[in-house]
Amino acid sequence: MSTKEPWNNEIYRAMKEESTEMKRHDRGRDESKRPLTTRFLTFLVILMFILVGLAIGFILWNNQVQNTASIAKSFHQSSSVVKTEESTSQAAASSSTEATPPASSSSTVASSSSSSVESGTTYTIATGDYPSTIAAKTGIPWETIASLNGITADGYNADGSAIHAGQVLKLK
Repeated sequence: MSTKEPWNNEIYRAMKEESTEMKRHDRGRDESKRPLTTRFLTFLVILMFILVGLAIGFILWNNQVQNTASIAKSFHQSSSVVKTEESTSQAAASSSTEATPPASSSSTVASSSSSSVESGTTYTIATGDYPSTIAAKTGIPWETIASLNGITADGYNADGSAIHAGQVLKLK
């Protein structure tokens, strides 16, 4: 029983060769599929990165466009408000100096415009006024106005709060 029949060896060898040949055949099929699958997955990953990059780029671009539009809109609104206030204060100042004495002109000017030069000694801050616009409207350098009122050059009060609409500033 310990010896094997010769035909058993042949059968065993044939079975062994057949399985090796089948493995080679299967391996050949797998190798031909693998590069295609690898290429396809690589293509999908690259495509995904491109699409994500485009989406992020579009979001950033759109955000920038909206910010630029809002800045331009606020600039145009503030410049038109400043022009309107300047023409209103000039018209009010010229009409008040011609028609009434200076004592009553301060109340007339104050009621006609929220930013007014009252008797030339005070100024009421209007919405949208900045230190530079106040200096331009009054004709007095901002540094002088700031020193008279205890305000910093940046437009902050002594307590650290920003200047605000309705605040009355001394001019002299």
